[in-house]
Amino acid sequence: MTNYRYTVEYTLTAPDGSVIDTTEGREPFTFTTGQNEVIPGFEREVLRMEEGEEKTFTLQPSEAYGERREELVERVPRQALQGIELHEGQVLQGTTPDGRTFLVRVLSFDDSEVVLDHNHPLAGVPLTFKVKVLKKEEV
Repeated sequence: MTNYRYTVEYTLTAPDGSVIDTTEGREPFTFTTGQNEVIPGFEREVLRMEEGEEKTFTLQPSEAYGERREELVERVPRQALQGIELHEGQVLQGTTPDGRTFLVRVLSFDDSEVVLDHNHPLAGVPLTFKVKVLKKEEV
């Protein structure tokens, strides 16, 4: 399969129309197909586009960051995060025993426990992209 390097401008919006991310006012985004650099549905849709083309498409969670999974919400003793000033929505970075880093979001906490969410923040959310292909080149 031939891989392509795309340079695109895009705006990503949530179901309520709020902008999650955009290249507006920034450099265009460049990625190479077949390298797992973008979510699967985004790559699939952009692969169908030609240079100069603009398109708007919506990806369901299964084509983006997956469905939200309740088993990825964990309760830990507050002592496990001793010395860390917490607030709801805060993102914390951790390290697995084998050295990989991961992110969790603080859902809630009290004096005895902290509820952490290992789901991607956009899991379970349909995402709408408005994309313009500025450049498409075979690599």
